[in-house]
Amino acid sequence: MPFSRLFRRTTFCVSTVLVAACAADTVTSPQVIPLEQQTWASALQVNLAQFTKLNDGVYYLDAPVGTGAVLSGTPTVSVFYSGFLPNGTKFDERQLPSAALCFRLTDLIAGWKSGMQGMKVEGKRRLLIPSSLGYGPSGNGPIPANANLLFEITLKGTGCTP
Repeated sequence: MPFSRLFRRTTFCVSTVLVAACAADTVTSPQVIPLEQQTWASALQVNLAQFTKLNDGVYYLDAPVGTGAVLSGTPTVSVFYSGFLPNGTKFDERQLPSAALCFRLTDLIAGWKSGMQGMKVEGKRRLLIPSSLGYGPSGNGPIPANANLLFEITLKGTGCTP
């Protein structure tokens, strides 16, 4: 192979690698949207005025309030839940008739840890979690980077074995 042809091929390959490397540096995560500015799919029926805001930025709404013991601290919790993206996509769910899932509260995202405090057993709570207290700029599986989240949780009990 003549030298000039080899030089052109090598130059092309090196140029392609450099362009790809530079393009990777310019990729950015989706913008962080404050919960107060987030648009939610109408099917999710999110009216922020009905929710209570916690100091860390999580919003919650009890509907209905439970009749059992009040959750406090970081015990294990037995729950049914559904998780939604703002566009209405359900990304995770555990509902009846399946057995409730048992989690150590310390193993869950920060939004669950704070948002479940004060919840009563057999109650249902909707949590609006800002991305910083969810999965942040890395996302997780079907959850994109910087996504705000809606969880609908039913607290079935505490003190379970995960």
